[in-house]
Amino acid sequence: MNIDAIVRLVLMLGIPSFMMWRGYKKMSEEERNEVKTDFTSKRFIFTGGLVALSWVLLLLEPFFEMTWMKTVGTALISIGVLVGIVLIWLNAPSKRKALLKIIPLLTLFPIFLWANY
Repeated sequence: MNIDAIVRLVLMLGIPSFMMWRGYKKMSEEERNEVKTDFTSKRFIFTGGLVALSWVLLLLEPFFEMTWMKTVGTALISIGVLVGIVLIWLNAPSKRKALLKIIPLLTLFPIFLWANY
């Protein structure tokens, strides 16, 4: 059994999930409905949702030792980042501000791919 993978899984998924659940329980009914609407929007599903799903797959891959999980996780995070870049560019009030948000993503993306393979 891979103890490092279990510790990483608990630290990276367990603690943030618990904190989000605790924050959700403290919200009013109106805020809860707003969160539900935001999390089910197409924009969130194709950006944050894909990135979150890919992190889950990448964290579970060493635990189950299935290489396809790493490949699928990397593909999903690639799609999520690219869709996020396009949405940032299209919705930015000025293209200069959009570039300030996009350049770090484009810089970190190859580093992420290099670190995973």
